[in-house]
Amino acid sequence: MRVEFIFDKAKVQQRGYTLEAVYHTIKKNFEAKHLHCIAEHEILTFTGNDNECDFSSMWAIIMALLRTEWFSDIAASCVWYDDDGTEEDVLAQAWKVQKQSHFKKDTHISKAGG
Repeated sequence: MRVEFIFDKAKVQQRGYTLEAVYHTIKKNFEAKHLHCIAEHEILTFTGNDNECDFSSMWAIIMALLRTEWFSDIAASCVWYDDDGTEEDVLAQAWKVQKQSHFKKDTHISKAGG
């Protein structure tokens, strides 16, 4: 299983962030759950480690990102790939998550990149 993120560079800059700061913020959340970043160029990609908790950990992070005020605004794409070949366009479902919650402020991007 893996999840891939692509960000709109213009929207990132409009919010006063850098792509590096966005990547850093997302990477630290995945790394905290021992999930590996396997690509970080145009596409930021994370994969599981074949542990039982990888699925729930990855989705907990994705859901937390969807609940922030900034993620859906700057994300151009977020696609989940399951081991059985299933793909899910996460952003297409983002409105459901945002409708159910208030924006969280604990997953924020440092303007300085760290």
